[in-house]
Amino acid sequence: MFTHLHLHTEYSLLDATIRIPALIEKLKATGMTACAITDHGNMYGAFKFQNAMKDAGLKPIIGCEIYVAPRKMSDKEFGIDNNYYHLILLAKNLVGYKNLMKIVSMAHMDGFYYRPRIDFENLSKYTEGIIATSACLAGPVSQPLLKNEYGKALEVAKNYAEIFKDNFYIEIQKNGMEEQDKVNEGLIKISKELNLPLVATCDAHYLNKEDAEIQEILWCISDGTTMDDPKKRAMPTNEFYVKTPEEMAELFKDIPEALENTLKITDAIEIYDVTFGRVEPHFLDLPEGETTGTYLRKLSYEGAKEKYGEVTKDLENRLEYELKIIGDKGYNDYFLVVRDFVQFCKQEGIVVGMRGSGCGSVVAYTIGITSIEPIGWELYFERFLNPERPSPPDFDIDIADKRRDELIQYTIKKYGADNVKQIGTFSKLQTRQAIRDVSRVIGVDLDIANKLSKMVEIVFGHAKDIDYMIEHNPEFAEIINSSEKTQQLRNIVKKVAGICRGVSTHACGMIVAPEPVVNYCPIQRDSHGGGIGMTQYEMFDIEPVGLMKFDFLGLRNLNIIGSAIKKIERTKGENIDVTEVDKKDKASFDVIRGGHTVGIFQMESEGMKRTIKALKPETQEDICYILAAYRPGPMQYISEYVAVKEGKQAPDYIFDELEPVLSITRGVITYQEQVMKIAQVIAGYSLGKADVLRRAMGKKKVEVMEAEKPKFVEGAKENGFDEEKVNKIWDKLIQFANYGFNKAHSASYATVAYWTAFLKAHYPIEFMAALLEGDLDNFERVIIDLAECERLGIEVLPPSINDSGYYFDAEGDHSIRFGLGGIKNVGDDIVKSIVKERCENGPFKHLDDFVHRMFSSVAKRAMEYLIMAGTMDIFGDRSALLQILPAIYEKEKARSKSQVLGQIDIFSLTSNGDEKKDETVAITPLPNIEKTPITQILSWEKELLGLYFSSHPLDAFQEFFESKNVIPLRQSLDEKKNNDLVILGVMVNKIRKITTKKGEIMAFLTIEDKTATSDAIVFPRTYQELKDSLVENKPILIAGRINVKDGEKSIIVEKAKYIDEEKCKSSFEGVTFRIRPIHSEAEIAELKAFIARSEGDIPVRIIIDDGEKKKTAILAKKIGMNEETKKWLRKF
Repeated sequence: MFTHLHLHTEYSLLDATIRIPALIEKLKATGMTACAITDHGNMYGAFKFQNAMKDAGLKPIIGCEIYVAPRKMSDKEFGIDNNYYHLILLAKNLVGYKNLMKIVSMAHMDGFYYRPRIDFENLSKYTEGIIATSACLAGPVSQPLLKNEYGKALEVAKNYAEIFKDNFYIEIQKNGMEEQDKVNEGLIKISKELNLPLVATCDAHYLNKEDAEIQEILWCISDGTTMDDPKKRAMPTNEFYVKTPEEMAELFKDIPEALENTLKITDAIEIYDVTFGRVEPHFLDLPEGETTGTYLRKLSYEGAKEKYGEVTKDLENRLEYELKIIGDKGYNDYFLVVRDFVQFCKQEGIVVGMRGSGCGSVVAYTIGITSIEPIGWELYFERFLNPERPSPPDFDIDIADKRRDELIQYTIKKYGADNVKQIGTFSKLQTRQAIRDVSRVIGVDLDIANKLSKMVEIVFGHAKDIDYMIEHNPEFAEIINSSEKTQQLRNIVKKVAGICRGVSTHACGMIVAPEPVVNYCPIQRDSHGGGIGMTQYEMFDIEPVGLMKFDFLGLRNLNIIGSAIKKIERTKGENIDVTEVDKKDKASFDVIRGGHTVGIFQMESEGMKRTIKALKPETQEDICYILAAYRPGPMQYISEYVAVKEGKQAPDYIFDELEPVLSITRGVITYQEQVMKIAQVIAGYSLGKADVLRRAMGKKKVEVMEAEKPKFVEGAKENGFDEEKVNKIWDKLIQFANYGFNKAHSASYATVAYWTAFLKAHYPIEFMAALLEGDLDNFERVIIDLAECERLGIEVLPPSINDSGYYFDAEGDHSIRFGLGGIKNVGDDIVKSIVKERCENGPFKHLDDFVHRMFSSVAKRAMEYLIMAGTMDIFGDRSALLQILPAIYEKEKARSKSQVLGQIDIFSLTSNGDEKKDETVAITPLPNIEKTPITQILSWEKELLGLYFSSHPLDAFQEFFESKNVIPLRQSLDEKKNNDLVILGVMVNKIRKITTKKGEIMAFLTIEDKTATSDAIVFPRTYQELKDSLVENKPILIAGRINVKDGEKSIIVEKAKYIDEEKCKSSFEGVTFRIRPIHSEAEIAELKAFIARSEGDIPVRIIIDDGEKKKTAILAKKIGMNEETKKWLRKF
C-alpha cells in the first residue's frame, strides 16, 4: 500500500485543483486509508481536511510545503532572496502541529518576501514533533544536485538530518521529467551515504491525469496569460496527479522501501485533536475579592436598580435565570469582556450599538452592553444563549465606522498584539467570473463570454452552476452547444467554478485570546499586507477550533450620530445621550411619519417612504415591524397589519391564547421570537426547545420539522387545543420559515433609526452637517442631502479659509459651513495646522499672508487645491490666484532658505529669541486676466468638494428647459405615477451597458439635476439611436416614463437628445429669479427687499410664471454674487 505525503488542495490558491470531498472519494475508492495535506506555504485547509478525513474514517496527516529562505528571512534583496527552497513538513503529533503553526505563521508575519519564508535558524527551533522530507526539484537538496554540486547537496542533507533527528526523509519522485531522473540518482546516493530513508511522493496538484490542463488554466487565470501564450506556466508532464497504490507500486518497483516508508510515516503520525475546548479572553479588571460570577451579579443588580427603579420579583427571577445559565456555561468572562469593550467606546465618545439576539439578555442590558430593554420588547434570552443548545453566545458590536480602529487598538493594548487577530475569509471563483476568466484563457469571444456571464442567475447572493443554467435557460444552452470551444468552456467551468482563488480579511470578525492566537491556529498578515494579522482559518472553522469571535462592525450611521452629537456640544453646549432620549417623542415620529426620512437609518428608500406613509408609525414597535417586514415575502402582509391597525379588519390569532404573542404585530407572524413563544404557549415547549424548532424552520431542515410536527400536535392536544386549528397554526409556522426575522435585530435597527429621527427633529442643522460630512464620497447622496437641507431651510455655505473649521459645523441659526476637512487631496494634518494657525494668530489677510504663515506646513499642491475649491475666493478670482501662487511660493521659499542659512534680521526675533512671522508681508497684485470659466469652477468643485456651490451645470439651460416643459427630477419621482410621461433635463453621471438575452445592447444610466438623482433605463431600440453619442457629464433632454418596481421608481427612456450647449445656453449673463405660484407674497416681498439692498455689477432678470404664461423683465438694478444671492437663487 501507499500514502500520499505531498499533496496540494484548492487551498494552494490557483496552484492546485484538488477539492477535499473529491479527494476523499478517490482515496476510499482506491483503498488508501490515509493522506497528507501539504499546501504551498499555508494551512488554510488543514482544519477542514482533518474533519473531513476523520468523518470518512480515514487518517489525516496535517502538513505544509513551506518556503525556506536562502539566507536569513530578514534579508530581502531581489535576485537573491526571492529564490527560495521548498520543504515538506508533516505534524507527527499535537506538539508538531503547534510547531508547524508557529513555523508557517512566522514565515507569513516576519519572513514574507514574494512568498512566506522561514530561515534555517528559526526552523531549527521548532522541529519537535515534525517529520520533514526534502520535497521536490525546488527542495534544498535537489537544487544543488541540479547544478551538479553533490558536495553541497550532501552538506545540506546532513544539516536537515541533524535538526530533525530521525524524522528527515529524502523525498523521491518519478514524474517523467529528465531533471527528476538526474536528481534521483543523487538523492539515492545521498540516502545511502548518510543512511537517510527514501520516501516516494507524487507532488499531486490535480486529482486525475486528465486534469493537468485544468491546472494550467488556473495558472493562466492567476498570471493573466492565455493557453496559447508561449511564456505561460506549463505542466512539464501530466504525472502530478493523485496516483493509486497500484500505479505507485509499478513506478517504484525498483525502490520498494520508498513506498514502505510512506506507511512507516503514516504509522508514526498520532491521532490528535486540533480543537482546544473553549478559548476566550479573561476579564482583566476584576476587583479584589470578586470572582467573575460575583462581579457580574453585582453589576447586574446595580444596573437593574438604576435602569428599572426597583428590582421586582419577576425581574429578579429573570436575572437569576440568566446569571445561572451564563455561569453554568462558563460565559461570565465573556460578558465582562464585551462590557469592557462597550464601556471603552462610551467613555471615548464613540457611538456604539448592539445588534442581534444578544439584545434579548436582561443581564446584557443592566450591565450596559445593550441599550435595548428586552422585557418591554418581548425578547427572549434563549434566542441568544440556549440552555438546550451548545452553541456559544455572539454579541454583534456596531460601532461608528470611522472610529472602529480605536476599539481595535484598545483591545490590542489590553490583551496584547499577539492575542488579537482579525479573521481570514476566502474568495471563490464563482460561475460568472469563471466563465469570463476561462473564456479569456482559452480564447472564447469576449462578447459571448460576457453574454453568458450576465445570464447566470444569482439567488440569495449565490450563482447557479453552469449545468443548472444549461438545463433551465434554453438561450444559454444554445450558445454553449453552438461550438466545440463553448462546449470546452462548459467542461472547464464545471471543474473550476467554486474553487478557492484568494484570501481576504473578514469585515468585522476579531479573535481575542488569553494567549497568542498562533497557539491555536495559524496566522498571517492581513489582506492589506500590514495591520495586526489575521487567522488562516476562516470564520466557520474558528469557532469549532474553540476560539471566541467578537464582531466589531463599523456602521456609517453611528458615525453620523456621533458626529452630530459632537457638533451639538460645540454649537449649543448640550451633551446628548441618545440612549436616554424620550422614546415617545412626537417630533421624532412626525419626521418619520411625514416621509422626511433622508438620513434616517434603514428608512430612506422611496418604497420604504410609501410604506411609512401607509402604516403611520406611532411607536418604536411600529418602526421595528416596518424594518422586519419591508423585505420580499413578509411585505405581502403589511397591508393586513395596516388594516388591523386602522380597525378595518380583525386580527387572526387562530387561538385567543396567542393574542398576547401576536397583538404587537396585529396578528401577523413576523418574528422568530414569536415562533418560539407560539411553540411554548400552544405545544408546551420550553423556550430552549422552541429555539431548536425555530432554527430548524429557519434553515428548512425538513427531516427535523417532520419529526417535530407530531410532538407539536400532541403537546397542543394535551393542552386542550383543537387539532384542526393546531395544524393550521403549524402550516403558518412552516410558511413563516421563508421570511421570519430576528426581532432583536430589528429592534436594534429600529432604535438606531429612532436616534437619527430624534436628532434630525430637534437638531436639524447639526444632524444634516454630520450627514453631509459622512456622504461626501457619494455624489448621488450629496444631492439628496442638499435637497433635504433646502427643504429644511438650511443653507450650505462653501468652504472658506477664514470661516471653515475642520468639520462641517452650524454657522448662525440657518446655515452649515463646509469644513476644510471635507476637501479632497488636502490631508487632515494640513487642515488642522491651518485651523490652529488661524485660531492662534487671526484670519488670513491675503494669499501672500497665507503662504507666509503656512509655508512650513502646507505644500504648494495643497495650496492649489484650496484655491481651486474656492476657499480663497475672498482674495480674488481662482485662476488669478493660481497664476500668482508659484511666484509667492518661491519668494517665501527664498525667505525661508535665507533664514536657514542664518540670515535672520534681529528685528524678526521675539523677546525670547524665537523667530516671529512678519505680520506686514506685502500683497502681490492680482494679474488682469480673464475670469475663471464657470464650467472650470464647477469641475473643480465636483472633484474636490463632491458638490456644486457656485452654480449647477444645468443652470445655463433653464430657459431652454422651460420651453420644452421640463419638470425637476425630484418632482417627477415624488408626484408622478407608474407609466406617467415626463420630460427631463439632466446630466448623465454614469453609464453601464449590458447585453440582453437576445444579444442586444441596452444601458442603465445614473442621471441627475439640481433636485435629485435617479436610475434611467435605455432599452435596445432607444440605445441604438443614442449609442454613438452616449457620454457622461453632458446635459441631455429625456422623454421617458416613470417605472415603479418593488416600490422603487426609475425612468424608462423613450427618446433622448443631447443638448447643443452653444445653441441652447441662455444669452442672458446674469441671475434669474423665477416667481411661481408656490411662492407666497411675503416671500416675494423679501426677495424685492434683498434686491434693493444688494450692491454689485451682476444684471438681474425676473421671470413671473403663473402656470399658463410667463412675463420677463430685466431690472435696471444690479446686485452682487454672494452667499445670500445664492440662497435666493435656490428659493426662486
